[in-house]
Amino acid sequence: MSLILAVDLGGTKAHAIIADHQGNILGFGDDKEWIYQALERRIFKMVRIRFAADKALADAGLPMSKIDRVSANCSGADWSFEFPLGVRHLRETLGVQNVSYFNDCIGALRGGTEIIGRDCAVICLGSGANCAVYNKDGQSYEYAYYLKNIHQGGDAIGRFIVDAVVDASAGLAPETELTRLLLDFTGFSSVEEFYMLCTTGRTEDEPPKQPVYKEFCPLLFEAIRLGDAVSLQYIDQFCAALANYVVVAAKKLNIVDRPLPVVISGGVCKGDNIIQELIEKHLKGKIPGAYCINARFEPVVGALLMDLDRIYPQGIPEDVMKTLEHCCTERKLFRDIGYAESVG
Repeated sequence: MSLILAVDLGGTKAHAIIADHQGNILGFGDDKEWIYQALERRIFKMVRIRFAADKALADAGLPMSKIDRVSANCSGADWSFEFPLGVRHLRETLGVQNVSYFNDCIGALRGGTEIIGRDCAVICLGSGANCAVYNKDGQSYEYAYYLKNIHQGGDAIGRFIVDAVVDASAGLAPETELTRLLLDFTGFSSVEEFYMLCTTGRTEDEPPKQPVYKEFCPLLFEAIRLGDAVSLQYIDQFCAALANYVVVAAKKLNIVDRPLPVVISGGVCKGDNIIQELIEKHLKGKIPGAYCINARFEPVVGALLMDLDRIYPQGIPEDVMKTLEHCCTERKLFRDIGYAESVG
């Protein structure tokens, strides 16, 4: 039986699934129990992938020798030289020669819509972010490192929250509900105590502690639900900037006058539709035919679909998709939009 190993590697997690050509998912693995090791960044990624793949194989009761194909969406697949390098590393790590390697936002895109023969785009907001636009002729524009740090998903939102709270405390910006929410979340008695720890430590002997900014991201949506003006202004500007990435790429690909589905994916967009609504609002001012859709599948399923597209060039058969959807329900691999979770 010919089997596929599909992989999704983001900034903070790795997922792997084993599936056959009929859409049956035989095993799933992640890297949750992997113990962090300080390794060169590309080795670091391969070790995490191997850990998740081994868990998926154990779940399926299969050895790696049964895997015929690998389809991997990975962070760090950005510059042109990184693609053949990533293929080589995956071949060496997994011992499988038939390897396809994509940027991780492509799995997110395929998890929300078909790619072959259509115009489409994706904005993926996890702990980081990326944006890509495709046209029906197979041309694409992916932002990778050109997407600014201030738009980098949960990490950027968390940094804004800290800046907004510190600025309000110093009298440099308006008061915000984010202050109370951040102090409640972190357990500090004052902004000064929190910021002191972040910058120098609170005593002569205490070292500073860098916040994990993405952990603060859900606080923004709590503040928005409370009607916080600072948070509402920020999210509108944030979404306008994200929409602009799509608009600029669509102009490069000459598709601004055509219908354009824009897939919204990533942990930041779970649990609240305001990002999707605001991005669509800002898109329609420049691309009247643009509309946003939430990704249906988790990105690792998008990686699998990318390989099934190659196996079935005339279109994935309906019975294969039904089997896959049934397995995704059992394995909880549909994106649960109504569930607010930590960003990753």
